[in-house]
Amino acid sequence: MFNSVKYLLLLMGMLNACVSLFAQDPPSIKVRKSSNLAKAVFDNTSDQLIVMDRFGNPTESRILYYRLHIKLKRETKVFEGHSNKLTSEMLNFLKGLSSSTKLFFTDIKAEEEEGGHLTELPDAIEIWFPECGNCDKKRNRN
Repeated sequence: MFNSVKYLLLLMGMLNACVSLFAQDPPSIKVRKSSNLAKAVFDNTSDQLIVMDRFGNPTESRILYYRLHIKLKRETKVFEGHSNKLTSEMLNFLKGLSSSTKLFFTDIKAEEEEGGHLTELPDAIEIWFPECGNCDKKRNRN
């Protein structure tokens, strides 16, 4: 008789533990914001920044803001842009250069095509090569 009571109490205790285990609140689900946009690339044929998705495909996303740092020998010139295309001021400065230089695009903020969310993209570094008409005359060997 005592054995059956022991088993009955043991069974009730295990049943109570199982019920209390499932009666707890479920763990919270953390949602991480992810973007399809991965980086911006400078297209020197059309003088604009192109936004690439995480698979490496170009997108039609708009760039809302960026800073362009042009590294010269003794100084760094800084411009601000608010669209995919470089401004006329930037282009005039770049076309007046006589030697290659590095371009640093920083603080790039783009708007996603779907939903219009603002996404901050990593910095981009490019090299600008001048047109041959601006090159030093000393270097021409005719």
